[in-house]
Amino acid sequence: MVDLYPLLPILAGLGILGVYFRHVLWTGLLLRNGLYAEGEIVGYAESSTAARMIVRFETHEGEEVHATHESTGWTASKHGDAVTVTYHPNRPEQARIIDAPWLSTWVHGMFGVVGCALIGIGCFLGYLQWWA
Repeated sequence: MVDLYPLLPILAGLGILGVYFRHVLWTGLLLRNGLYAEGEIVGYAESSTAARMIVRFETHEGEEVHATHESTGWTASKHGDAVTVTYHPNRPEQARIIDAPWLSTWVHGMFGVVGCALIGIGCFLGYLQWWA
């Protein structure tokens, strides 16, 4: 059982990178193929495991949409803040905020670095456990 401990950080790193790349892929697809709209923060939805901002915007067809957005900036945003969103024309409720005064991209990069670091630590521990 002790021989398997190096796999823990490797699996944790792979899990973090999987979630990170899923987010990057979906955001990239929306940026390339999605439509853009101006919106505003109208509220917050909090549970015991997550906090989400609720953004209201109007689609190009005139439909008003209230979409939830997962972001680490939810504590920095204020009710009524103007934001720019991109959304899929067939699923506007899955919008992403792409521009806001408090929005920062370094947090997303940090997840990639942490995932890679965990994999590297796990590989080093594996080397020490299995080959050294």
